[in-house]
Amino acid sequence: MGSAKEDCLGYAARDPSGVLSPFHFSRRAIGVDDISIGITHCGVCYAEVAGTRNKFGDAKYPVVPGHEIVGLVKEVGSNVKGFKVGDHVGVGTYVNSCRDCEYCNDGFEVHCSKGIVFTYNHVDVDGTITRGGFSTYVVVHERYCFKIPKDYPLASAAPLLCAGITVYSPMVRHKMNQPGKSLGVIGLGGLGHMAVKFGKAFGLNVTVFSTSISKKEEALNLLRADKFVLSTNQQEMQEVSKSLDFIIDTASGAHPFDPYMSLLKTGGVLVLVGAPSEVKLSPISLLLGMKSISGSVAGGTKDTKEMLEFCAAKKIYPEIEIIPIQYVNEAIERLIKSDIKYRAIGVDDISISITNCGVCYAEVVWTRNKFGDVNYPVVPGHEIVGLVKELGSNVKGFKVGDHVGVGTYVNSCRDCEYCNDGFEVYCSKGAVSTYNRVDVDGTITRGRFSTYIVVHERYCFKIPKDYPLASAAPLLCAGITVYSPMIRHKMNQPGKSLGVIGLGGLGHMAVKFGKAFGLNVTVFSTSISKKEEALSLLGADKFVLSTSQQEMLEVSKSLDFIMDTASGAHPFDPYMSLLKTGRVLVLVGAPGEVNLSPISLIRGMKSISGSASGGTKDTKEMLEFCAANKIYPEIEIIPIQRFRRRCIGDRASLSKKL
Repeated sequence: MGSAKEDCLGYAARDPSGVLSPFHFSRRAIGVDDISIGITHCGVCYAEVAGTRNKFGDAKYPVVPGHEIVGLVKEVGSNVKGFKVGDHVGVGTYVNSCRDCEYCNDGFEVHCSKGIVFTYNHVDVDGTITRGGFSTYVVVHERYCFKIPKDYPLASAAPLLCAGITVYSPMVRHKMNQPGKSLGVIGLGGLGHMAVKFGKAFGLNVTVFSTSISKKEEALNLLRADKFVLSTNQQEMQEVSKSLDFIIDTASGAHPFDPYMSLLKTGGVLVLVGAPSEVKLSPISLLLGMKSISGSVAGGTKDTKEMLEFCAAKKIYPEIEIIPIQYVNEAIERLIKSDIKYRAIGVDDISISITNCGVCYAEVVWTRNKFGDVNYPVVPGHEIVGLVKELGSNVKGFKVGDHVGVGTYVNSCRDCEYCNDGFEVYCSKGAVSTYNRVDVDGTITRGRFSTYIVVHERYCFKIPKDYPLASAAPLLCAGITVYSPMIRHKMNQPGKSLGVIGLGGLGHMAVKFGKAFGLNVTVFSTSISKKEEALSLLGADKFVLSTSQQEMLEVSKSLDFIMDTASGAHPFDPYMSLLKTGRVLVLVGAPGEVNLSPISLIRGMKSISGSASGGTKDTKEMLEFCAANKIYPEIEIIPIQRFRRRCIGDRASLSKKL
């Protein structure tokens, strides 16, 4: 059966705090096919955060993490032939599989049909819990142990066993190792930088895509990529349209897919190795050009052995930092903080005396717990305007007495691609709503049906002095909700045609912006009573009763854009038929479901897109645009004492004055 069990010293988390501390435990006795490895180094991956802090709800405490393990063979079982004592070896993300299914037989054990056994926090076939590489040694079946060439630094080999193989395996499988071909790499973290290194070693022309211009130097000078594209720059993206044979997508934050699919040549493939919350793209991105999107996770034993030999031969080394195990908690905190910036209290804040706050249907939804997540007591209100009464010491862009506003959110991570681009509302870690949300300091946000508010300066907007404060309040929700997608979809081109579905708070602002942009505006409504308002009050060019088939037929294929602001259930195909070829319907209302025929998209290359509120960049621009063009929402000012009886009526601006 082999030698007796030994005492093993590891670092384990005992609870969801994830704090690691010394932990003595026993490894299994070495079997005839096993190898005992004295661990010298173990990589730190974000999986350590998820695993030790029970992010997936399956932690089997105490958890000893670590799945990028390297070290020296100190003992081998009697049947082991391929390893000897003293060999440099590594262990990756899994330590067992069925060894009998088609995938195991082909060296793709990571896709074992019966499920692999992960290196830590999993139940092995003998019923024991696997414990990872933050420890002094490990016992593993020889099949899942990889020989590392003697001249390859052990510390550098560790990240290859997760990040390295995660990109290498799909690159080889999809034949991305053909010299002269073109590769795009989205993201430049642990996975992305390895994709660039492999791409250059394969002889590819490599383009790096990032939302952060700060990555340009690293991409071009350190990693020797051939080109860097700021993915938020439409001109730069356009310049590489249909130029790439392959794309490796390593980004885990939420991001669009259609723009990247448009960069592939006919028959090109995008391989997803990051883990965004969802993959959403138009079927057109696949259908036109025979393009593919594929996924991949880690790699099998066959690919891993090949990758290690390739890295040694080509002198490919990950960029690493070596940290003593005693500082493992600090290392993990550094890993977390590279993704999350904690709020600085006070010095960057503004205190605002509230004069008015808009009333939105969201007030009904949240105060009445329609989504079942209310943190009572709830103070609603997210269309806030008032006067600056106090500033933190670091605040430079505001002064006491300024007219200011605050919208639907009051915090975000401030470090993801969306925050960096001024789209904080789409923060990949989640924007903190103005009320009924847990802020980063653990407090519950309270809305602005109140006397004053304290907010970080980033989420505060200056309102021009000559613009009425009460009128500015609805702009911070209804206004920006329609303005932002109109700008993003280039609906500000004079002479183009715009359809607006619905004529409530959102719809009437879409009409106002459309006319200010010089568009020909058609309003659609199921109510003939809206005709007078649309044509006479708002100045729309045409009114269509959407229940009249004749009127709908008369505007078939005539619109460049449609803004759908209706939240009630309604059909989509009739409206899609009104768009010209290649045009877009933008949904900003919230109907129960979006149901349409794929033909409505496929014929005419049409698109349906969604949008929710807007970022700080668009909001500032919108406020200046409204002031310059004298665009004012239609409002009614109501004393706050009468809020209860009017909160379900038309949009209003509440006066704080009691």
